[in-house]
Amino acid sequence: MTSSSANIDKIRRFILDKIALGRGITALADEESLVERGVIDSLGIFQLVSFLEETFGVQVGDDEILLENFSTILDIDHFVRAKLAAE
Repeated sequence: MTSSSANIDKIRRFILDKIALGRGITALADEESLVERGVIDSLGIFQLVSFLEETFGVQVGDDEILLENFSTILDIDHFVRAKLAAE
């Protein structure tokens, strides 16, 4: 399993490059709310889920697409690490 720091870097880079940049956002704190900041919406969630599945080899169920799993970069990292640990 890759380190949490490496995962966080990958997640942050994807969000900034593929989702946030189109909204004029160029920096994010790891604990910043992606929804409140206007970074992520329903389309962004689906892009993010696809990225997580491809990059980390996890399966994200529809019932797991919850705000508490995708609210911040740290929440996303925690979710991915929990999924990897459960395998």
